[in-house]
Amino acid sequence: TTILPPEVFTVVQNGDLEITVQATTDLPVREEYIQATLAHVGQDALGTDGMLQNYVAGLPFPLIDPTDAQAGVKLGWNLRYRDRADITQSWGTTALIDNSGSVLRSSNGLYVRMYGMHRSSPERNISDWAERGILYKDYSMTFRPTDSEGTQTMGIRHNLDTLGDDRWLYDPKTRRTRKLIYTPYDAFQGLTFLSEEFSGFEGHVHAHEWRFIEDKIMLVPGVIKGETAQLGGPCKCYPSDPWELRWVRVVDVVPREENHPYGRRRLYVDLQHGSPLFSVIFDKEGQHWRTFFFTFGDPESSTFNKGVRIPIFVGNSWVDYKAERATTWLPSKNIYNRPVPPHFFTVASMMRQGK
Repeated sequence: TTILPPEVFTVVQNGDLEITVQATTDLPVREEYIQATLAHVGQDALGTDGMLQNYVAGLPFPLIDPTDAQAGVKLGWNLRYRDRADITQSWGTTALIDNSGSVLRSSNGLYVRMYGMHRSSPERNISDWAERGILYKDYSMTFRPTDSEGTQTMGIRHNLDTLGDDRWLYDPKTRRTRKLIYTPYDAFQGLTFLSEEFSGFEGHVHAHEWRFIEDKIMLVPGVIKGETAQLGGPCKCYPSDPWELRWVRVVDVVPREENHPYGRRRLYVDLQHGSPLFSVIFDKEGQHWRTFFFTFGDPESSTFNKGVRIPIFVGNSWVDYKAERATTWLPSKNIYNRPVPPHFFTVASMMRQGK
C-alpha cells in the first residue's frame, strides 16, 4: 500500500479501481531543455521571500536536497517552469459525470497555449511578449453544446508570479468581448476543480506554502501508447490503462489565502518529466475531498508528435468524493510545437474568429 496514496488505495479496496501494471516507461524531457538546464545550473536562486531570481531557461532546481528548508518551494518553481513545449494545441471533450458514469453535461472545444518567455532555445522567445513580461498566452473556443458554440476565452499569464492573470471572454450571442475578473479559486465553469488546477496546479507559487515530503517510488497511471486515455470503474472516472512504477516527488501545497476553499493539496510530481500525476485535496478540516488523476502519452506513439519528446496530456480526471461527481477531460487530438502566429492571442483575433 505504500506505493499508492492512501486515498487511492481506499478506492482499490472498495473495488472501484482495478489496476494492471506495465514496465516503467522512459519519458525524458527534450534534449534542448536538458541542455538549457545544464547551461544555467547553479545561477537560479531564491530570495528571502521565496521568489525565484536569475531564471533564464530549463529546470530551475535540478538538484533538490530533501533536508533543505526551501526544498518545497524549489519544487514549486520547478513545477511552474517544467518542460511543457513552446506551443500546445488540444482538441477534446470535458464532461461532468455522476458516480454511475452518466454524463450530466459536456462540452467540446479547442485549447491553445503558447509561451513567450523562457523557452529552452532563447532565440525562439517572442520578443514583444518577453519585453512585456508575458510568460504565456492561452486561448479556448467551445464547439459544443450548441448553446455555447463559439464562446471564446483568451488569457495572459505574467512571468511575475505576484501578478494575477488577465482574461477576456467573447460572447457569440452579443458578439462582444469583455474583460473578466479572474479568480483562480473559483470552481472552473461549475466543475469539480478550481480554475488554478486544470493540469494539477496552475496557481501562483507565492500564494502557497510548499512543504517537501519525500522522494519515493509509487504506482501511478502509466504512460500510454495512444492518443487518448481509457477511464473505467463504476464512475468511468479512474485511469484504466496499465499503471507503472515511477519515482515521484511528494509535496504538500497549503494556500496562504484565507478564502481559498482548500486546506491542503498533496501533489505527487513525476521526477523525470516534472508533471503532477496525482493531486489529493483536503478541506480545511483535514478531510479528504477530491483526488485528481493525470495520464500521459508517449510522443513516439502519437500520430502528430513523434520526435517532440514531451509528455503528451492524454486524459485527466477530477473526482469529487463529497459531491459524488467527477469531471473528465479526454483529447481527440494533441499537436505540440506546431507554429501559431502571436497575433492569434489578441482580442481583435477573437472578434474576427467570432464573425
